[in-house]
Amino acid sequence: MKTFIGAVCFFLFVSTALALPILNIREFGAAGDGIADDSAALKQAAERLKSNGGGTLEFPAGTYRIGTVGGGLILDEQSNVKVVFADGAVLLMDNLLPDGNGGGHGITVRGPAKNIELHNIKVQWKNKARTRSNGDGFRFEGYPDSRRTLKRIRMENCQVLKSAQTGAVFMGCSDVTVRNFTIRESWGDGLHFNACRNVDVEGVTGIQTGDDTLAFVTYYAEKPEGKIGTVFSLPDLGEWNNSGSVARHVRSTGGNANGIRISGAQAVKISDVEVDSKVGCGIIIDAGMISKINLWQYLASRNIEINDVKVKNCNTGLYIMQFDPAFSNPDFYEFDVRCGDFQIENCDNDSVHLSGVSGVELADFLTTGCRWRFRTVADCRLRNADIREGAFLIIGQDEAIDPARIEQLHDCNIRVSNLKITHGNLGIQRCRNLGMHNLEISGSPGSSVSVFQTLESGFSELKLENMNLAETTPFAVQILQSRNIHFDKVDVISSKPLTAAFELGGGDENLTTDLITIEELAVQPSGMLPVLSQTGPYGVTHWQNLP
Repeated sequence: MKTFIGAVCFFLFVSTALALPILNIREFGAAGDGIADDSAALKQAAERLKSNGGGTLEFPAGTYRIGTVGGGLILDEQSNVKVVFADGAVLLMDNLLPDGNGGGHGITVRGPAKNIELHNIKVQWKNKARTRSNGDGFRFEGYPDSRRTLKRIRMENCQVLKSAQTGAVFMGCSDVTVRNFTIRESWGDGLHFNACRNVDVEGVTGIQTGDDTLAFVTYYAEKPEGKIGTVFSLPDLGEWNNSGSVARHVRSTGGNANGIRISGAQAVKISDVEVDSKVGCGIIIDAGMISKINLWQYLASRNIEINDVKVKNCNTGLYIMQFDPAFSNPDFYEFDVRCGDFQIENCDNDSVHLSGVSGVELADFLTTGCRWRFRTVADCRLRNADIREGAFLIIGQDEAIDPARIEQLHDCNIRVSNLKITHGNLGIQRCRNLGMHNLEISGSPGSSVSVFQTLESGFSELKLENMNLAETTPFAVQILQSRNIHFDKVDVISSKPLTAAFELGGGDENLTTDLITIEELAVQPSGMLPVLSQTGPYGVTHWQNLP
């Protein structure tokens, strides 16, 4: 039914457009020589379209210079409009202010309106602005309400070069289609959606963008904020949090921020992504309240699916976080995010970083050259991960804890299955209720697994090989100041001398290692000591090594 309705709407628009006149920008005095200021011609053409109730405006090959502050083509509450650039047609923005800041947008579409098509449009700034300022390549000013929105917008084969702010920004728009959009050297985002719904993007290329190449962002406020021409903030996740949106075939190279940002979004699907940038993240999904270091605030995004992603040479490959990891308000930390089929390599900071969040599921990851970190997370799942040349750190609680208060550790409820780590190790700190199944770790510089101040957790089917390459610690597994930990089916194979396969460490009077069970432990070489338990007044008192 949705497809049928969409087809009917498109047919009505096509029928309307065919019945309306086709205008040529040259008829309104545009020179298109790159020298004359064609601003007045564009204004007259827009006025004619409005008086006609719409129509098609064509730009023959040529350079249409905008030398007037205020921008280029402005469609103000005008429906049933189609703008088409011929090959070789360029809208040249030559209207920077005397201080070097931007002097207006390339094309502005202001609602309420419907049925807008933009084809083959190239917007280029003659000179790059001094800093990020007033000047989007395309600016769509709607409102997140069915009666006042901009709806049924199609932008196809368009490009923007050196914009003073974004390549294209959509605010309060509905039923948007973007095909093959390219942004180069912008000061702001490449393609940005704020408080929209039903967006369909296929083909976005961002090259040296000043901010995120693609962003689905809706800000948070206790009461709805914003008006036409400004950004919108909403109190709850709903249909205007970019819901019902999809994006495919996203390419980001050499930008100054992130490949993709998702903030305060609901029901968004993204696939076929490639990011190669030395700054920012491949993909970031964030939430939180305004603070000293955060100027914006967003609710935790939910019903988000991201698949088929390749990231390299970024600061962090995948970063899902809330600004304050103290687990204070579920509206800001209870995410619903599913990510699968990721390849991440050579990031400077982290391959994958989860911080202060819950409700994240990761599957089918291959990462090379950098660590993983889960910090103050809960109710998260990971399966089928291959981590090469990097450690995996799971920190249930970021802050150090008084050993006398260890029972106050929150229940992290993290589950990991089918994990392979090569030339790295697994480090676990301050966790409760951690479950790990089918782990294979080889080539660790020190211990393969380190467990510190962790409670009520279990590990099954571990294969640990060739650890202690740096000869810094003589154990495969170290357990320190932890209680009620169960290991089942563990194989330890070492070519380096080990004092023991397991070390059970002591503690102090408030926190001693206790209630440790190791079941079906096999070691090679056969003469290796299976378990070394520290003794003394605070040594381990209850542990078992079962056959």
